[in-house]
Amino acid sequence: MLQKFLFYLMTSLMVLIVACNNSTEPSANNADIPPDPSDIVAPVTQINNLVPSATFATASGNPSRIKVNLLGLVNPNTQTPINLSADYSGGIHNFYLQEDGVVKGVKLTKVSSSTVLKADVVFTVDNSGSMSEEADSIAARIVDFAQFLASSGLDVRFGCIGYDGQVNGALNITSHQILAQYLNRGYYYTGTYRTYGFSGPDSANLEETAWTYASEIWGENGVVGVFFADTMFSWRAGAQRVFVNFTDEPTQPGGYQFWSTENLCDRMLGKGTVHTVFSEDSSYYYWQDLYDERPWLMSECTGGTVKFVSSNATDLNLLDLPVTGALSNSYLVEYLTSGSSSIHDVIITVKDVGADGKIIYQEISY
Repeated sequence: MLQKFLFYLMTSLMVLIVACNNSTEPSANNADIPPDPSDIVAPVTQINNLVPSATFATASGNPSRIKVNLLGLVNPNTQTPINLSADYSGGIHNFYLQEDGVVKGVKLTKVSSSTVLKADVVFTVDNSGSMSEEADSIAARIVDFAQFLASSGLDVRFGCIGYDGQVNGALNITSHQILAQYLNRGYYYTGTYRTYGFSGPDSANLEETAWTYASEIWGENGVVGVFFADTMFSWRAGAQRVFVNFTDEPTQPGGYQFWSTENLCDRMLGKGTVHTVFSEDSSYYYWQDLYDERPWLMSECTGGTVKFVSSNATDLNLLDLPVTGALSNSYLVEYLTSGSSSIHDVIITVKDVGADGKIIYQEISY
């Protein structure tokens, strides 16, 4: 009798275990992902004035489901955000994602209070003497901008870099409240000194590293600020990387290829976007490669946006920046991986009126 009871007990437990396992299979949670289309081919890009930027991760407990945090794209002709669609069955589509050569069925969800996406935004600020006229205005606008983004549907954190040749100030990724405190320390820290000095729990390490970082660079160079933050800051996994560079001077690599715009374009392509605020007459300088480079070229090659303002920046309203529209128009892209390999090649292509572009992620793992 005892043996029969144990047999039935073991049988019941096995049925229960199988049922539980089946209920948590990834396929049971992926019915909302459209199937891969069989008759759709990603279009060939011709204008190439868009540069998608994304981060990849697997869904928790569902390794077949890939979640892509895609920074919103702005049409450079209209300066308006591009609304994405991948309704292949309905014939309405301007977004295409290929994994290992196969166009995937994707679910697109725009950022909102119910679809929260991560973004780490770092302000790189030229704090040389020529910026004294606009420094206070820039600091005030950064604080307003950070507060605005923090109240949006984004899970956003902020950092700051001050540079004049070398990096002379830094605040690692933190909240908008701490960023505001850093930029409003008062007394000595006004004007261009608002972004001088190192703050935060890792300030000693940041300062020590900055002491010898890019020691060969003497002129203003936003590339130095971006590279320092990219290397030293505590970026969150799966977060968009967004830089906003403020300057009124050319990017000055001093003849060094490593600190050039071209190298930044190669290093940051698809990894992060650089947005530019330039507060000077753009025709004022004689532009030359490796010595006096146009700062906004960092934006053009990474898919960022550009804003030209007056020399005192009193007309600067960061809420009107195209990057604001890009961040608030970000998308969660979800698709099912083939799962046949741990390494994949992914291509994202976007088409719009008068604009198109693509980004290739080679040999990435989720």
